[in-house]
Amino acid sequence: MSLRLKMSVTSVHRSADSNGDISSETINLQAVTATNTENAKWSKWTPSGTLSFTVNNPDAFGKVLPGQFYYVDLVPSTKEG
Repeated sequence: MSLRLKMSVTSVHRSADSNGDISSETINLQAVTATNTENAKWSKWTPSGTLSFTVNNPDAFGKVLPGQFYYVDLVPSTKEG
């Protein structure tokens, strides 16, 4: 069984190294829980959700911006997967 969550980007925090160059971005997302969204089925019973992760790949910096929407798929995996 898998679960698909629609989430919105609430903030992106950039960290810089000693030279002032961006070294990472921490991206924060919040579940969209309105009853007229794809999340209506699960949000009725789980009305909130957040996700935060850090990106260290310079090629990915600036790709995810506050206000954007993304799907997050939760798919079971083995420990080694």
